[in-house]
Amino acid sequence: MNEEKHEVRESNDAETRLLKSALTLFSERGYEGTSIREIIEGAGVTRPVLYYYFTNKEDLFRRLLEPALAEYTQSLQEIRESYSEVIGRLKAIVRQTFALTEKNPKGVRLILQLYFSPPKGGPKVDKSVYRLRRFRLLEEIMQEGLDNGELAGGDAQSLALILIGMMDAYIMAKSYLPDRHLSSELAEGLVDIFYYGTCFKENPPSILKSPFRYV
Repeated sequence: MNEEKHEVRESNDAETRLLKSALTLFSERGYEGTSIREIIEGAGVTRPVLYYYFTNKEDLFRRLLEPALAEYTQSLQEIRESYSEVIGRLKAIVRQTFALTEKNPKGVRLILQLYFSPPKGGPKVDKSVYRLRRFRLLEEIMQEGLDNGELAGGDAQSLALILIGMMDAYIMAKSYLPDRHLSSELAEGLVDIFYYGTCFKENPPSILKSPFRYV
């Protein structure tokens, strides 16, 4: 019985090490720049062990990506159901997005690779499904805001794209400057800029300060 438990632990450990090795390499070198050989060397296992747990490199990438995206999209849906006003929902969404980036920067880099890889590059998974999850949810929130008079100035798709572009610009900057912090205050300031605009006001609701400094 003890031997069986030891074998199960060793098996689980090998799978965990493969996932950890793949996550590190994918996030640092990209999907195309990472080989199966490098993954198994990083995990300290043999090629047959990898193929016992995973079909191929794409399967490894998918196994890393799907839990991170599932956790993220579930949290966004919960936010949508917990707030009644658009601005509260949007602030909570950007806060949660930045918090996830801080918590799991390597996983976020995988998501960015999927979003921004060329159509015929990267892992051969249905990228449109992953790309659309967040977009559709934000589009629906924007449409509700337009319908109830909270928002104006564009259709729901345009407004969703604008906010996503603002968020992703900070996330990409964070991936190059990992020591900089995407704070909840920054998230709320970003939504204030989106919601209230940048035209001159005597007492602006937010004064956005970037954590990044480019020379």
